[in-house]
Amino acid sequence: MGFIPGRSLLLALLAPLSLALVTVAEPATLPALLITDGVILALALLDLLLVLKPGVVVQRELPETVSLARPFTVTLEVKNNLRRKLLVELNEGLFLHAEAEGLPLRMEVEAGVVRRGTYKLKAMERGPQKLGEHWVRYRSPAGFWIRQLKLQAENTIRVFPDVQAVRHYELLARQNRDLMSSRVTKMRGGDTEFERLRDFLPDDEFRRIDWRSTARRAKLTVREFQVEKNQNLVFMLDCGRMMTAVWDELTALDYALNATLMLSHVAIRRGDNVGLIAFGEKVHRMIKPRGGASASNRIIQGTYDLFPQMVEPDYESAFRALKLHIKKRTLVVFITHAIDEQTARRIQALTRDLLPQHLPLCVLLKDRELEARAAQSASSAEDVCVQAAAGEMLLWRDRLQRELQRAGVLVLDVLHDQLTAALVSRYLEVKARGLI
Repeated sequence: MGFIPGRSLLLALLAPLSLALVTVAEPATLPALLITDGVILALALLDLLLVLKPGVVVQRELPETVSLARPFTVTLEVKNNLRRKLLVELNEGLFLHAEAEGLPLRMEVEAGVVRRGTYKLKAMERGPQKLGEHWVRYRSPAGFWIRQLKLQAENTIRVFPDVQAVRHYELLARQNRDLMSSRVTKMRGGDTEFERLRDFLPDDEFRRIDWRSTARRAKLTVREFQVEKNQNLVFMLDCGRMMTAVWDELTALDYALNATLMLSHVAIRRGDNVGLIAFGEKVHRMIKPRGGASASNRIIQGTYDLFPQMVEPDYESAFRALKLHIKKRTLVVFITHAIDEQTARRIQALTRDLLPQHLPLCVLLKDRELEARAAQSASSAEDVCVQAAAGEMLLWRDRLQRELQRAGVLVLDVLHDQLTAALVSRYLEVKARGLI
C-alpha cells in the first residue's frame, strides 16, 4: 500500500512557494507564509486520515482453461466500502507472455455499490499461468492524495493449444458441414461399407448416384459410404531445438500442437484411435492409441505443458518406442522442422524403416523467410551468397521429399499457418484411399 501526492496538493503548494519568493524580498510576509504552510499541512494530514483505511475490495472472475493466443475475458468485481463515490483505477499483476487489452481499468463506484468491469487477456505461452495481485488507485476526498493499494490475489489458468478451433469444428458438424466449410467427400476404394442414401449435392460424383432410388423418389439420390473405423493414428512430435522457431509470436511446436489437437478430434469423431509420442533428448510423453469421448481430453491434458527445448532430439529412441509399443498398423504423423541435411537424412532413414508395418506421414514445416530469401533480388555480393544458400536448402528439401515419396512415405510440406487445414485434409485423403 502507499500514498502518492495528488494534483490538488501540488497546486496548493504553489501558494506557499509564491509567498516564499515574496518573503525573500519582504521578510514581513514570513508569518503569512508560516500560516499558509500550516493550513496546507493540516488539510493534507486530515485528507490523509480519511484514506488510511482501505475502502475497496476486488474479486476476479476468469475461465480456468483458455486457448493459446486466443483472447478471453477477465471480469473484475469492485466493491466500494466507503461513504463516498470513488473513481477507481485498476491494474493487474500479469504473468510473463501475457497481452492485455483494456488495462488499466477505470470505473466510478458509488458508496456501498458493487461494479463490474472487464478486460481482454491473451496468453502467448502454454502451460499453467498465474495472474497475481490487483493494483488499485483512488483519490482522497480533497484530492491531496492518491491512495494506492496492492490487494493480494492469485488465480491459476491452464493454457492449452487451440481448443476453440475444436469448438468451431463441433459447431460446423452440428450444421452438417465439415471443417473449413468444405464437405468431406466419401471414400473411393478401400474398406468401405454402405451407410445411407441422401440427396445429390453439386460436388458429388455421378457414379455415386443410385438410379433406382432416384426413379422411385423422382429426385437425384446418391449412395453414401462409411470408411473403416477403429484404425490407429499416432502423432510423433519433435520437441527439440528445431521446433523453437518462432513465427507470428508462436513456436513451431505450438502450431504442431494446434494441428494435433484438431486432427485428433476429427479422427476420434470418425471412430479412430489416437495416440501420441512427444520427444526431445528423450521420450517425454507416451500416450497409447485410444478412442472414445475421453481420448481428445487425454491428448489435451498430456500436451498442454510441453515446450520446445534447445536440445538435439533423439529420433532413434522415439522411433524405437513407437515400434515397441504400437504393433497394429498405424498412420504415424511425424511433425518436425528440418533445417539441415544431416537431420533430414536421419528422418528419411527412420520413416522409411516404418514401412510396411506402419504408414508414415512426414510433415515438414516450411520456413517462409527462407523461401523469401531464395526469391529476393540480389543487389550485392552478400545478397547473392544468401540467395544461393537459401536456394540450396530448398533444393535438398525438395530432393528429400521426392526420395521419401518414392519409398512410400507420405509427405506434407506446409507453412505453419496452413498446417492444421492441410493435415486434416491429408488424413481424410488417406482414409478415402483406404491406405491405413
